[in-house]
Amino acid sequence: MGTQPVRRREKERLLALSFCRADLLFELDLKQNIEYAVGATEILLGKTSDDLYHSAFLDIVHQDDQKMATELLNSASSQGRLDDVTIHLKSSTKSRIPVILSGYRVPDFNNHFFLALKVNTKKQKIGQSDELKRDKESDLLDTKSFSETAAERVTSFISAGGEAQVSMVKLNHLDDLLTKIGASDKQKLMTEIGNVLKENSIGGDTASRLDGDSFSYIHTTSVNANNINDQLEKVAAKVHPDGEKVQAFSNTLDVDGAGMTEDQVARALIYTMQSFCQNQSSVKQTSISDVLSSLMSNTVENVNYIKEIINKRDVDIHFMPIVHLKENYIHHFEALLRFKGERSGESPYNIVRLAEEVNIICDLDMSVVKKAIERIRHYNKTGFIPPVAINLSGLSLSNPTFMQQLNVILRNSPEISGQLMFEITESAKIDDLPVVNNLLQSIRKMGFEVCLDDFGSGSASFDYINALDVDVVKFDGPVVKRAYSSEKGSDLLRAMSNMCHDLNIHTVAEMIEDETMAIHMKNCGIDFGQGWYFGKAAANPLQYKHNFNLAARS
Repeated sequence: MGTQPVRRREKERLLALSFCRADLLFELDLKQNIEYAVGATEILLGKTSDDLYHSAFLDIVHQDDQKMATELLNSASSQGRLDDVTIHLKSSTKSRIPVILSGYRVPDFNNHFFLALKVNTKKQKIGQSDELKRDKESDLLDTKSFSETAAERVTSFISAGGEAQVSMVKLNHLDDLLTKIGASDKQKLMTEIGNVLKENSIGGDTASRLDGDSFSYIHTTSVNANNINDQLEKVAAKVHPDGEKVQAFSNTLDVDGAGMTEDQVARALIYTMQSFCQNQSSVKQTSISDVLSSLMSNTVENVNYIKEIINKRDVDIHFMPIVHLKENYIHHFEALLRFKGERSGESPYNIVRLAEEVNIICDLDMSVVKKAIERIRHYNKTGFIPPVAINLSGLSLSNPTFMQQLNVILRNSPEISGQLMFEITESAKIDDLPVVNNLLQSIRKMGFEVCLDDFGSGSASFDYINALDVDVVKFDGPVVKRAYSSEKGSDLLRAMSNMCHDLNIHTVAEMIEDETMAIHMKNCGIDFGQGWYFGKAAANPLQYKHNFNLAARS
């Protein structure tokens, strides 16, 4: 008689200890139905323990993670345990609740799984919306949403004993095919491509469209990437006779993420995808851990390099012409950052993004400002060149010290008023738009025009044009290409151009490749054009002197 109270007390003690690190405890039978539930079920799920009894565990998992949860439990069955994997439950309002899940399969209880779930407060607040962003045509995740989702799911999958891989796929001639088929066939094709990749991915939705013809997906080692390539080629061939020309090429890496944080996996995935999009053969590594190791080594080397060129002001700028589409003269140049020495000819894109990440972009931007002013003064001695626009990161614009220093430099350089312009890039988000706008207006009052770069490329574009008073907006290359290839894209670009003109803002279209495209942009109401059709970036802007228009600028 005295033994029962002791055992009951011991069970209560074990239960109390469990709640030291868990908000919910479940026992699942062999069919993954809930045999027992205790904890904050009403608060988190809107259901009592009795409501959950004998229901499927998947019923409380958010629909985005249901396939993933099944895969995790199936993988864990072989090793008998789950260690701190991440999934999302479904609240009573259908919002996503991020939880860290651990558990054991217990032989003494008919091999049932005992799970402990703790709300992951580091991920987000309960009920906060975290809608994933998707490509509208294929319904695949965009690069950022993919890297975060894939990192979370793959680390959980590996923790559960699974083996995973990431494959990048390029569909050669897909862009050409999309210009030849109608809107309904185009939508059907992109939807089917998306479905093939999603169905073969971990969790059923861990796939991304990287750019126009490149894709990525996380999958188990049982998925053969070559078979997926064949499926994608067949999908293209069904839509149009020219679909036979579409060829799928892929690069597959092992995701050996054990010991890596989700952030590290995400960074390695982004780096790998960027390398693949730039050049398929540039992905030399065979595993994500190798990519991370290489990335960390490159990061240290590149940060030291950036600091060195800042200290020595060892940067150069090349001049890319931006032409008046109606009158065919160079309205201004864009100053593009270039490196000297061993890195001459190397794209500065990754270096600039790294400078933003490690918070030394202000110093790099200031080096470019001083170099641009130096070059303008040099060419002023020889006669006339059109204005020069230089790029400024949102982080630099948001830095009071940088903006104060820039104001001092511009006040001391009245002779170049009207000859120097500034392009605001979207690579780093501006948080306090009203404060930045006030600073920009002080620059404009001194005669230095401001341009909003990459317009239409992201959700921040319309926030920026609403909050910032600027002189020029530059439409992003993909926006321009869509306008050139479809009637809907043309109508959208024309509408945005008219909106800008109503606000007394001039417009630029970039990536213009030929005369037909230039005429099309002019017919869409665009003022200025930039692209290889008008000329590549040159070290000496005077090589374009024949296309300067002195009268137009006077």
